[in-house]
Amino acid sequence: MLIRNKAMITVIAAAVILASSTLALTLQQGQEPKEQFSLAPDFTLRNLDGERITLSDLRGKVVLLNFWATWCPPCRWEIPDLNRIYTTYKDRGVVVLGVSWDDLSNEQIKTFVRNYKVDYPILHGTQSELSHVGKAYAWEGYLPTTYIIDRKGYVQDVYIGARNEKFFLKSIEPLL
Repeated sequence: MLIRNKAMITVIAAAVILASSTLALTLQQGQEPKEQFSLAPDFTLRNLDGERITLSDLRGKVVLLNFWATWCPPCRWEIPDLNRIYTTYKDRGVVVLGVSWDDLSNEQIKTFVRNYKVDYPILHGTQSELSHVGKAYAWEGYLPTTYIIDRKGYVQDVYIGARNEKFFLKSIEPLL
């Protein structure tokens, strides 16, 4: 067992050294490492007032795109933090969008939004529209899932599970 652990440590150390030397060589040659970010898939959904919102129309702004549902307790826990981000940063070019994955009417979601005092825009669609968005984002169905999208429309970070304001701001502030 001890020999197997030593062999594993040796393999890991070799991989780290190889990765570090490759990065150092790339930087030494005056090249930047290629970014692995992808363009956020475009979609159009309606807000709770029926207005069509298209993600690509928000280029030039930082977008916090939050997949959530009314029945999801961790999603509810995030609402006050997302409200603070929306209120504090909307004048600095940050958009917070919630995409509701509920199989409810707009009126039912509006009631939830009023009761929970959600300040940021909530988008909703038919099950077919939501399925299309989910597939485009390779979403695995975990709620909440949050995508941080930069001003050029590239996904910079993806977070599965509830996060707080301070955590999200570590991703958002460098993009401002």
